Amino acid sequence: MDKWIRWAGEIRKATLSYKIDTEELEREEMECVMIAESTARGTMNPVALEFHELDQVKVFAEMLRSSEEIEEIEIEVAPDFDLTVQYKGGEKERYQLWLGQLNRPSVLAGFNRAGSLWKLPEHTTNHLIQVLGLDG
Repeated sequence: MDKWIRWAGEIRKATLSYKIDTEELEREEMECVMIAESTARGTMNPVALEFHELDQVKVFAEMLRSSEEIEEIEIEVAPDFDLTVQYKGGEKERYQLWLGQLNRPSVLAGFNRAGSLWKLPEHTTNHLIQVLGLDG
């Protein structure tokens, strides 16, 4: 019996990385991301897509974490997407996204925050393209 318990313990250790990490889900503050195609800066459109799954939400959380504020840039074209990020507790933030092409940076703006622009690195653009299903 003792040998079986040790064997079961070794199997648990070996397969631990394949288990869904419910603690990770609890730690992530972002709960949901709602997306719409954008038509103009300063206008939010009705939601077309919602993302609730941890692996999808993590892409948008990483988008915000990896952003780097940029100054003195003017964008004259309409954003590609309107984003509403919902956090645990119901707090929401709204953004507009100019999605770059693969391996190119993107730009994110806070909704109704004049001059608040952030550059997103190339790898973040690639992940966003993938989760939005635009890579096919």
